[in-house]
Amino acid sequence: MSRKESRIQAFQTLFQLEMINSDLTIEEAISFIKDDNPDLEFDFIHWLVTGVKDHEAVLDKKIEPHLKDWKMDRLLKSDRIILRMSTYELQHGSTPHKVVINEAVELTKQFSDEDHYKFINGVLSNID
Repeated sequence: MSRKESRIQAFQTLFQLEMINSDLTIEEAISFIKDDNPDLEFDFIHWLVTGVKDHEAVLDKKIEPHLKDWKMDRLLKSDRIILRMSTYELQHGSTPHKVVINEAVELTKQFSDEDHYKFINGVLSNID
């Protein structure tokens, strides 16, 4: 399967981990998708989910100056997760920035409000 599908699964795993009263570990959350999706890039999913969870505070500090009168805790959960995932991948991955931003826009169109992809694109375009 593609990186696109792996990013979707990473997003859904991070969303699940942010649920109130979730005491799942990253490994437990990822294990729920392994049986149904044996062709996914689980090393990539694990790298992305673990990286976001381990560096959440640093990622938020990197993102917040670009939010223009918004705070991370005021964003939709889906937007917050997409921004964190994409920022982590921009900072620590080898995928070209244009590809990461495009994938973030596509995730936003699929999992967030109608026009939020413009906001996500604008924020990520300013992150170095």
